[in-house]
Amino acid sequence: MVLAIVCLSGAMSADWLPPANLIGKWKGETRIVVAWTKQRRLPVSIAIAADGTVTGSIGDAKLVSGRVQSDRNDIERAFNLARDFIVVGALQGPVIAAEGITRDRVYIPFDFKVGQLVGGLSTSGTTFGGKDSMILTAQQMKLNLIAGLASQPVRTTQAASEPTTQQSAGGF
Repeated sequence: MVLAIVCLSGAMSADWLPPANLIGKWKGETRIVVAWTKQRRLPVSIAIAADGTVTGSIGDAKLVSGRVQSDRNDIERAFNLARDFIVVGALQGPVIAAEGITRDRVYIPFDFKVGQLVGGLSTSGTTFGGKDSMILTAQQMKLNLIAGLASQPVRTTQAASEPTTQQSAGGF
């Protein structure tokens, strides 16, 4: 039980702020993997602010009330579990307007590579039910930096005495 609390403490810090090299505007796309959409690619555009807030667009939907946070700790990283970061936010409007697909929330787990965010995307929804209610899932997301600083290895943890740095090499 103590190990579980220690493992989770790094990812749940209320005062966590994103590393400087995540701050900026990112743009790219992700490959839709659910079988019930006609559209196979989803454009993604996000802006990560220094305070951790995130805005942008996911497909045709507007990303609002978004926040980036740490998504794993050193132990999870050593075993290549989860992703370094995750954006969680609300969506306004349809994700795919042409198909009438609307969802309330989005989850974007990702790792940082120099000049690129790589990961995946999923929305709120149900496990069963088709396009009217199911979770929309996408993989192989690649977002390129279009404005900001991202040339340094990213700081993925913040220890009390000294931060550690690691450049992530994982893919989704």
